[in-house]
Parts: sequence; structure tokens; C-alpha cells
Amino acid sequence: MTGLEDAVTGPVQRADATGNARVTQVGHDYEEHHHRYVRGWEYLRGVGVDGHEMDLVENAFVDTPGVNGAGQVAHAVSMLKRVDGRSHAVVLLGEPGVGRRAAALRVLRDAGVPRERIRWLVLDWERPRTEQVPHTKGHGFILDLTAYRSLPEDFYTGLADYQKEAEAAEAFLIILATPGAWAPEAFATVPRVRLVRPPATEIAEAHLRHLAAGRMDWLTSVPLDALLAEATQAADAARLARLVAQATGDDKEKVKQEFTDWKQHLHDWFERYSAPEDLRERALLVAAALLEGVPADVVLEAADQLFVEVGGVLPPGKALAGRDLDMRLDAIEASSVGDGENISLDAEHHGLAGAVLQYVWQQRPQLRRGLLEWASRISAPNGIAVRHLRRIATSLAQLSLLPGGATVLSVASAWIDTGRSAHRELAVEVLETMALHPLTGAGVRKQLYDWAHQKNTSEALAAAVAEICSGRLGQTYPRIALTRLRLLASREDGRAREAVAKAVRTLASTTEQRTLVLSEIVDWSESADDAVRKAGASTFLALTDVTRDNLLPLPVARETTDDSIDALAGQLLVRGWRAALVEPAAARAAHDQLAACLDSPSLSDEQVLPLAVEVLRGHLGQEGAAELLVGSADSSSVGRTRRRRLLDQLISEEAASPTEPEPSDDGALTTA
Repeated sequence: MTGLEDAVTGPVQRADATGNARVTQVGHDYEEHHHRYVRGWEYLRGVGVDGHEMDLVENAFVDTPGVNGAGQVAHAVSMLKRVDGRSHAVVLLGEPGVGRRAAALRVLRDAGVPRERIRWLVLDWERPRTEQVPHTKGHGFILDLTAYRSLPEDFYTGLADYQKEAEAAEAFLIILATPGAWAPEAFATVPRVRLVRPPATEIAEAHLRHLAAGRMDWLTSVPLDALLAEATQAADAARLARLVAQATGDDKEKVKQEFTDWKQHLHDWFERYSAPEDLRERALLVAAALLEGVPADVVLEAADQLFVEVGGVLPPGKALAGRDLDMRLDAIEASSVGDGENISLDAEHHGLAGAVLQYVWQQRPQLRRGLLEWASRISAPNGIAVRHLRRIATSLAQLSLLPGGATVLSVASAWIDTGRSAHRELAVEVLETMALHPLTGAGVRKQLYDWAHQKNTSEALAAAVAEICSGRLGQTYPRIALTRLRLLASREDGRAREAVAKAVRTLASTTEQRTLVLSEIVDWSESADDAVRKAGASTFLALTDVTRDNLLPLPVARETTDDSIDALAGQLLVRGWRAALVEPAAARAAHDQLAACLDSPSLSDEQVLPLAVEVLRGHLGQEGAAELLVGSADSSSVGRTRRRRLLDQLISEEAASPTEPEPSDDGALTTA
């Protein structure tokens, strides 16, 4: 999909390769032009669909008539599989809540795509690019562009090429977009279907008929009969059916309370426990909500700390004071779980824990900052709840979705800037959780980008951004994480440089991402931008430092390298080393590190020698090369042996080929 065709003026040969690759061989100087590959790792990653969800799509989907009288799904399938065979992509337009996800899955199933070949694409990009959308043979892909208010022109124009590739591969693409954002004009001819929300009652009935047909009358019985309105979203209608199906006994009231987020239940509870002497039980309720399923001693201690935080005075006697645990749990309507050692609100009232925090956040706005400070203290190093950091972070991230939720983001970033370890760990966890959340994710990822780019970002905050990029964010969105790391690495002030190097090494330690990470770093090192190029060279050297415990594994030279990940990694390493050697600020360190590789007994000859030959070929006159080949008094015995073999091969090649050297046909490493 991408290549050097537009930039090349010399002889060019093109050939298709396996693994969705196109190889472009360019004549002349290897330093001026390099190969660009499109491999599986360059496409967006797809995740499968839960089997339970697919069961509902196949057995409980509610369609509504389209403009031509047929169902919307049938209309979309006819567009997707037009008789002229020119589509293989369709756009489903609609606002969130009309059931676009279920419709997309049903379209693909009715188009004949097996459920195990349907993939939901993870948007690991900074802007939509059609060349990153996969077209694996016989698969169906769903691309949700709801988060974009507008789309770039080149995305629309690229769809024509994508449709041809999808047709050849017998693949299908469903694009989800809002009507206001999808404006292709004359740039794209992808058919579109405008979705209309099915009646909520029909959705609930269809789902319940599949899940628990014996309870169909519940939907028309008090107090559930008034819960579904005309404006109810499809997901909420499906949720009501699920709650009815999962209910124990005949407790319709509990289903209503959970469907309405326990609002009336909590209103009544706080009215009942409104006296000054009830303040300690309120603190216990909030602590149990934040620490759902956590051991009782942790919850009780955290509750006492919150009680003191709001001005309460603990009675004398500490653990011997007050009522027994069972009585206190009855007061907050919690249960003992896990052999009686843990406290749970959700065990008897599913969803109550999250509802409590939302209720307190909304009804007690003056408590918000104090609530966040308390959560930070109990989860800090040596804090009572330090082992439950992720649970707390998830709860706080949920609060960020509510009115006033921006407080969570501002407080978390402020914690990092204070440099206090008591706050920092939770702040990083909260920001990471928010960056991955379906609703807050896009905005928080944009904030991380801004922090990485802004000149006034503190070193502590820059280091935190790097740490977040190396964690779950980097595992889910590696390209997005690497973009932020590139901005940090390119900073003139050098802030967080070591944090960036550590983050990149962490990302590259995952086998599935190694080639992607290496490719991105090499691209930096070959950039036309001075700051990015220097950052790329230094980051590449940090990634390939043989003295590090998590050294990037070097590929072993092989006789055949067709479609080999090792061959591609080897070629990227050659490009990276060459870029570092010609970068003035990194050249000395690059020679030293290459010398360390030659001296290292932990690397085999098959790993080191082919790489060194490719890197040094044509560069023997460069400053530092002679010193590298001669070695020093500190050179190891294995290093001296390797240097002799390396020098012999390079000299023999020079003697045999006096003309300017060219790369091998496939770009693979040659054996020494």
C-alpha cells in the first residue's frame, strides 16, 4: 500500500510478497532510499466478538424497515454484496444509541462471514488512514469512527483502493459514523444506510424472549412497565432484558432499582441515616463502594480514615469500640463474601458499589476533592489499600464521566506535579485507566499528547506520560503511545529522556509488538526533522544497548528469509545502526555500542557478524570505524576473533567489487 514510488527517480522494481507485503527495490545508493514494507503489524489490530453478544445478534436482533420497505440490515447486505462486486464496504449512519454495533454484526453474519472471522478494529492511529485497515481473506471488519467529528479527504479517496483490495480478498468492511461527520462529497462512493432506532419495547422483548422467555410478562408488570420510553437507547432496552433474565426470585423492585442506578434506594438510605451519629456508617458505605470485594479490615480502616477526614472523632477503644461487623454490614446492606473475609455491596445489590460513588459525587459536590485525596492516601505506599490500586483507579475513572468529572483529571495531573510518591502512583493508574475508557479515552489520549508536546510540561509529568505509554496504553494502542514518546524524546530540554528509553524498551519486550516498535524508532532516526532524527538515534541506541537486561533480541541469519519477521527485523536494525552512525550527536555512542555487541559473549556469531557486515559495508572510511574494527586493550577474546572475521569479509568484498555497493535483492542479512 505504501512505497517509495513517488520519491524515486532511479530504476525501480516491484514485486508482491507474502503476508500482505509489497517489496520495492530501489537502485543506487542504499543510504538514500530504504525499503518500506506493509506487513500484518502495520495494519490496525482486530479483536473478536464475544460469543454471547453474537448469540443475541443472531437470535434477538430487531430490524426496522428501510427506505425501500425492506429491513435496514437486508438493505445494507445488498449494498455490501452488489452484483457488480464493486462495494465490499458499507457505511452505517446513526447517532450513538440506535444499535449500530448490533446492526453491523448482523450485516456481516447475513453477508456470510463466520462469527469467528468478524473483527472489531482497535483505532491505534492519530488520524484515520485507509491503508491501515486490514482486508484479510474471508474476514469482516467493523471500523467505528464515531469519535471523529470530521474525516480527512485522503481517508475518503483511499476507500476506492481499499474496496478493490477487499473485493480481491473477499473481505468486508462496515464503517460506523454519525451523519454529521460523514461527508465524502465526491471523494468516495461507498454506499451508506441511515439507521433508525427500533422501538425500545421490541428490543427488550426480543432479548428477553431469547434469554428467559418465561418472564416475558415482567416487562408489562409493575414496577417495570414504565421504565422504557420512546427515547430509550437500544443498549438500555437490552440491559433491562438482561437484568430481568438474571434476577433471582421474583424481586421486580430490585430490577427496577438496578436499572435506575439505585437512585431511589440510595436517596432513601441517606435520608434514613442522616443523623450525626450515622456519619460513621456513611463513611463505611463509601469505603465499601470504593473497595468493593476487598478484605474487611482494609475497608474498615479506610472508612475510619474517611470519617476523620470529614471531621469525625473516633471513639476511644479503637477496634473494640462500636458495633460488631455484622450489624454494620446490615446497616449499609452489604454482605460478607470470600469465606466471610471480604465486604461486597454488589453481591446482593448488583451495581450498587458504583452507584454509591456516583450518588455521593453528584449529591455532595463539596466532598469531591476530599474524596480524591482520601482515595490517594489509602492507596499510597504503605497505605491500607495499596494492594488495591487498580480497583480504586477504575472507580475514580468512572467518576470522571459524571458532571464535574474533569476534577478527576485536573487533580490527578496536579498530584504528579507535586512529586509526592503518595499521590503519583494512583494518579498514573487513574490517567491510564481513563486513557483506555471508551468514553474518556480519546480526550485523555489527546491530553497526554499535549503534555508531551508542551514546553512548560514538568519533568515529573513528562516522565508520567512516558510511564503511561509503556503500560496498558502501549499494549492496546502502541502507535498512539509511540507518537507521544517521540514528542517526549524530541524535547530540547531532555526531560524524561531516560523515562522514554525505558518505556520503549518495555514496549519492545512484547514479541507481538517488537517489529512495530523497532520500525517506528527507525523512522524517527531517518526523519528530515533534526530534533526527531536525534531523538530516534538516541532511542534506537537505548533499545539496542547490550548492557541492558531487556536487550532487543537480534535475529539469527538464515538461509531463507521469505516472509520472515526475523529478516524484516534484521533489515530494520541495519537501517537503525546506519542512521545512528551518521548522526553526529550519536555516532560515537553508536560505534561504542556496536563494539560492545562484538565483544558480548551473550550474543552468537550468527547474530552479530551479519549485522556488523551490513552496517559497516560502505562506511569503512567513517570516523570511528577503524577504531571499532581494531578494538582496544579492553576487547574480549571473542570480540577480537569476530573483528578479524569481520575485517576479512569487508576487505574481500571491497576487493571483489570495486564499484559502489548495492543492497541484496531481498534486503536480508548476509552471513559472515
